[in-house]
Amino acid sequence: MAYLSPSSSTFISCNENSSLDSLVVSINDYILGVISDLEAWISLKQKCITLLSIEEEDTLFEFSSEHSALSNLYWGIDSIEASLQPEECSEDKMSRLRNSERMLQMPALLDEQGTTTSGVPNTILISFSYFYLSIVRYLQGDSLQTTLHFLQSVLVSPEIVRNDIAPELCDTIFFTPGVYKSDEEIREMARKYKYRATYCQVMSYGAIQQPPSDSTEKPLRRQKKYGQEILGDKGHLVAEKLELSETCEKLLQYQTFHSVDLQEDELNDIFNKIKASRKTEKSGNNFEGSPCLDWNLQEVKNPEVGRSKRVKCLNEFLNESQPDTETLANLFCVSQQQAHKEANKVYNVDTLANKSHSFIGHFNRSIIDIQAQQSKTAWNTHIEDDSSVRQLDLEEISVFGHKGSLTFEGMRRNLHTKRRVNGVETHSRRARTMDLWNNLQSLINEVLGNADEKYVSEVTMIYQMLNRKEGFKYSMLKDVILDQLFTAISSSEEKTVIKASMTALTKIISVNRTALEEVKRKGLNLSHLANALKQNVQEAAILIYLIKPSPTEIKSLELLPALVDVVASTSFSSSSCYTFRPSPPLLTPPAASLMIIEVLITAFDHATNTMHLAAISSPSVLGGLLDVAKSGNSGEFISLASILVKCMQFDGLNRKYIYQHTRVAPFAHRLQSNDREEIFIALQFLHEVLKIPRSSAIKILQQIKKEGSFDIQDTLLQCIKQLQGDHKLYAADILLQLNALDSPPESKKFRNEATKALLDEVTYSEGSNMQLLSTFILSNIGGTYSWKGEPYTAAWLMKRGGLTSMSHMNMIRNINWSDECLQDTGIDGWCFKIARRIIDTGKATFCSLQEGLKSKNKSVAKACLIAIAWLSIEISKGPNSLKYSACEVLLDEIAQFLHPGLELEERLLACICIYNFSSGKGIHKLVNFSEGVRESLRRLSHVTWMADELHKATYYLFSKSDQRISCVHTQTIEMHQSGSGAVTALIYHKGLLFSGYSDGSVKVWNVDDKLATLLWNIKEHKGAVTCFSISETRESVLSGSADKTIRIWQIVKGKLECAEVIKTKESIRKVEAFGDMIFVITKGHKMKMLDSSKISQSIFKGKSVKSMVAAQGKIYIGCTDSSIQELIVTNKREKEIRAPTRSWRIQNKPINSVVVYKDMLYSSTTHVEMSNIKDLRRNYEPQMSITSEKGSNILAMGVVEDFIYLNRSSSANTLQVWLRRTQQKVGRLSAGSKITSLLTANDIVFCGTEAGVIKGWIPL
Repeated sequence: MAYLSPSSSTFISCNENSSLDSLVVSINDYILGVISDLEAWISLKQKCITLLSIEEEDTLFEFSSEHSALSNLYWGIDSIEASLQPEECSEDKMSRLRNSERMLQMPALLDEQGTTTSGVPNTILISFSYFYLSIVRYLQGDSLQTTLHFLQSVLVSPEIVRNDIAPELCDTIFFTPGVYKSDEEIREMARKYKYRATYCQVMSYGAIQQPPSDSTEKPLRRQKKYGQEILGDKGHLVAEKLELSETCEKLLQYQTFHSVDLQEDELNDIFNKIKASRKTEKSGNNFEGSPCLDWNLQEVKNPEVGRSKRVKCLNEFLNESQPDTETLANLFCVSQQQAHKEANKVYNVDTLANKSHSFIGHFNRSIIDIQAQQSKTAWNTHIEDDSSVRQLDLEEISVFGHKGSLTFEGMRRNLHTKRRVNGVETHSRRARTMDLWNNLQSLINEVLGNADEKYVSEVTMIYQMLNRKEGFKYSMLKDVILDQLFTAISSSEEKTVIKASMTALTKIISVNRTALEEVKRKGLNLSHLANALKQNVQEAAILIYLIKPSPTEIKSLELLPALVDVVASTSFSSSSCYTFRPSPPLLTPPAASLMIIEVLITAFDHATNTMHLAAISSPSVLGGLLDVAKSGNSGEFISLASILVKCMQFDGLNRKYIYQHTRVAPFAHRLQSNDREEIFIALQFLHEVLKIPRSSAIKILQQIKKEGSFDIQDTLLQCIKQLQGDHKLYAADILLQLNALDSPPESKKFRNEATKALLDEVTYSEGSNMQLLSTFILSNIGGTYSWKGEPYTAAWLMKRGGLTSMSHMNMIRNINWSDECLQDTGIDGWCFKIARRIIDTGKATFCSLQEGLKSKNKSVAKACLIAIAWLSIEISKGPNSLKYSACEVLLDEIAQFLHPGLELEERLLACICIYNFSSGKGIHKLVNFSEGVRESLRRLSHVTWMADELHKATYYLFSKSDQRISCVHTQTIEMHQSGSGAVTALIYHKGLLFSGYSDGSVKVWNVDDKLATLLWNIKEHKGAVTCFSISETRESVLSGSADKTIRIWQIVKGKLECAEVIKTKESIRKVEAFGDMIFVITKGHKMKMLDSSKISQSIFKGKSVKSMVAAQGKIYIGCTDSSIQELIVTNKREKEIRAPTRSWRIQNKPINSVVVYKDMLYSSTTHVEMSNIKDLRRNYEPQMSITSEKGSNILAMGVVEDFIYLNRSSSANTLQVWLRRTQQKVGRLSAGSKITSLLTANDIVFCGTEAGVIKGWIPL
């Protein structure tokens, strides 16, 4: 960009100039990459030919009105190719470029408003024409006009440029991760940039000499490191100021190009003028046009002799060959023909495969020349013949070779102590050599004390110059620079010194990759870098990442809090330096921190990864993460997506925040990447982000479909065909969901391929992780998830099927029944859409799911059962032929899931499937059910209305015959852990069995079929745990204890935690939770009520209370005087519903247990009575009674569908089994020792004993 003098208009701000500088650099670098990469050039040309529908070259010679535009574009491109050939001389190259420009201008001037030429839309012709015009202008050396042509191409058709011409460049300039822009928004950005570029072009016209394009050749401008540009022939000034590092870069480039070193006098002259230019800048003087750099330095005196002397000493080490240039002007204004000849001298065909990230060239150098120059890695050096100089070299080696780190002071001392007597020339050289250490130390000290970009860049350039030289002393000089920086980093106490040293070392490594090996070889102390990072020297993060320590080393440094601070910071002072870079940029500290954080949350065991995830799970950190990867860098994107996936899996709040603040369309665009790792992580991210409540997931799908600028369904289809493993299934999952949004006729192939991919893994991958993933996807694709990413499809189905009882809900594992996702009204409609698409594949769907039901993997079988359950909703609405087909294939397998002993969730899902299959005429399929299946339906009839309806239907189909009840009980489970005393309390919560012990411990068991696994064992009570209760919200378990406390337990992030402790004045015998209130029976048989503020008050003050139960908004209380009391919770109204016995001949018996089952109230003293709750207020008349045994009290009672279980004082080690309907005693169960607790759940009866053993039986 042309330099604007202070007198120029200030309309364009500094920030805008900086942004335009970066834009010009980005576009010119991208074009250089295209012409430097033969494969990229051919690919772009092929795209152009394909879009132009050119089949035969012969047609391009038909210069008719229809073909002239296509012909001009085609042959214009061909002319550019010819100009890039190495055989071409400079004049021929220029002639071809001018000819190409004339031809390309013809299609560029076509009307772009909805017209076509030879059947090709004009927008395609015009966009490609302007892009190739930008290449022409680039080769002619006009970087600003190159930018204008490219922006015009974008203005004509953002879609074509973004998808076909320059996708990577467009992503860099116009897009950031998480932010999508429409074509109109891209046009507006391009329009603004074009206005700024045009303004700068106009304003710089008078200040810059513009030679005619046909007369004088222009040099190629090339991006410099850190956002600067190089001055070329005719003094084209493209940066705002002349920086010292620019001249260092010039020096380096010229030496690289000609393989020569400069003489001492020339170097001194150059650097004196550098000092003068700096002084001129500080005084505000403006530069004026001149053919070389020398013009504005001629009359400026340089008072700073020190730096000139420093460079003079540096020249002593570099002055080993004679340059083939005669004047200072030639250094910066090299003849283009001479440059071309020099480049072709070193050309070799074998060098075409070699490429480098560093490149300086001129406009007339061919692509072959560029590649040849890039591949050149060796420097020719000349050996000095002077014996005294050789002797000096040996002395220097002895100086360098001493043990310990190299320091300037040590070098000076050695040089002072050695004497030479071989002549003045040698003495002069010794003096200059000794001065080198002084002046290099001065240079480094300036860097350490000043973080100015000029000084840091100067050190970087000097190191790069030394790096290109062969010889021991050059290596030693590089070591000196590195050692000085290491010393400052490790020993300095000043933050500014450490920061400047970090910046210099980072840039040296970034520009000279070989320096990284030197740093590793020297063993830069990671602890020093870690300390600097913890002191908020953010550049240390870059060095740590570049050194790439092992995950264990990173963990030992305890960097995570500091890395989080870097990422969470709202801005970074140097971030503007890395904007709009198409080539790999210098890492920013937030980007480096991002990639280190990825290691910390993925490279260790689950516990460690989880600990690290907890540290970054906050909105401020997540917000910082989303702001970091904006440059389009592949590594940053992969790290960002990996971290976001892990954060979503860790915490539901993270998932919700990411959903609310992340645009997922840019992640979908990554599916078109050529990098497979990007495609993999993009698929995983999209799969994970869709595991949210259904209505929110639908919004994401709509966003992807609306904002996508490509056919994402076709892209996902290609992923299914080309990928393997999990990523293939992720693609099928996303494609099937996108396809459900609409159903045009042509979309059938997409859903069929996606469904087939999922079903094939169910059928043919028995026992594999692929089968597990495919069935998981199928089980939930028609349902919903919670914000934690947990599958809630089964919960939604059970709630839809009539599951309402709190006690039964608590037997279902890992479900929060108050979760908002279960209130989502969009699930039904979605289930209908997705089910129809899967069922359309026909009977093959049922056969694959049948194979899944037979799987030995319980998770696979259960997932298939869930999938069949939600598919059955749509099947029930379909034709009878569909129901018959489903019943024929699936019914027998589904019926196996009804049997007692299986999880309640599986039994209820099987009920839902059978109910939907048997609707309408399908009811006759129930005739084939076995007696065991019918008995299982009867036992489930009190759980949901669907099971009750099926039970009634089977009762009708079998002519109302009485069904046999099996009274045989089989022990299925036994749990024991010694040392905790008697099992004093039992309860189910979220599908887990909680047990309380006399020593105050609480144990939680996962009971799965015949296997029980102890999950947690926590001892916080000081006395025996006497009782359990479930909170009204079903999220907490309350435990009462003899230690006069009530503890509230919650399962938080996979761990059991005590959330609250409530202290009371007496020991607790029984506790019940109802809403915000807690009801307690104390050891002294008093009834207490604790409100939401945990303030205790007495109720039923005149009664001695023994037992209680909460049901239907009331508390039923059994008293020691054999009376039963009722408390209506809403108004706290107390009422006696059964009076105590009033007879001098009959002794009152305490009511030890009260149970509510199916609107019936059961009470036990020495005998059992049952009454209908609805009749209790009018008159207490028992409808059933089980007689007492002489001298025996009932200590505990449990009631299920078919049986009543009684534990009597006369036989404390056994349970009596009675038929509930006929009051017949049918058996007994031995617990082995005194029974101290009893629980009935899911047809299983559990007994806890005095010996600490828990046993379970199932009636078969």
